[in-house]
Amino acid sequence: MTRTELLAGLVALASPRPSPSPRGVWADVTLERQGTALLAPFTVAIALHNATNHIVRLRFPTADLFRVDVLRDDAPVWSSVTGHKPIPITRQLDVPPGLLRLAQVIVDSTTDDRRALAPGRYTVRVAMLGTNFGVVVDKAVAFDPPATIAQAFATKPGTVMTIAGEPYIDGATPRLRDATGTIRLSRALAIRPSGTFVVRGFLDAVGDERVFDVGRSAPAFENGPSPAP
Repeated sequence: MTRTELLAGLVALASPRPSPSPRGVWADVTLERQGTALLAPFTVAIALHNATNHIVRLRFPTADLFRVDVLRDDAPVWSSVTGHKPIPITRQLDVPPGLLRLAQVIVDSTTDDRRALAPGRYTVRVAMLGTNFGVVVDKAVAFDPPATIAQAFATKPGTVMTIAGEPYIDGATPRLRDATGTIRLSRALAIRPSGTFVVRGFLDAVGDERVFDVGRSAPAFENGPSPAP
């Protein structure tokens, strides 16, 4: 099964039509976030509720019980199945009465090609494509624009934040610049970076100079991916 076929199946499942499901079993999806800044990871928690007093068996046509997609303007930018070929082995899941915590998926807030997500609103879609249990759950998630370098300098040292700008090397020192200023980075972002990069970290000090300690970085959404450092 190709990625196109999988996406077509997901769209068909998301259409407003009845889906077969065992009576008394329903899915719950929650998002656990570290913040609304770009490059802040979040966790998708999936649970099943069995309101009956007996075990309910769910059946799935592949070894995968679910898939998670992040959509921007209804187009997927990240998917848990990217690069993963479905294993065509029928799988069964016995759901006991009460709550079954099925899985937690960590989304690192980048695209499939390792760019940072753009600011704005997204849809996190969880689909369980069983033969006797079909459900699609959508959750809205939004990301704020990155802070400016001037705002980073005005922030209390040690505060984790996300900034963006153009990386460059000043002598042997990696730096980042935007329309409001320039800041020294704790490390280079890539071997030959070009365009805009999104950087998550915190302001620190090295001697008399303030330095942005880089925790994570990625090419901006509008920028092509660059080689990893």
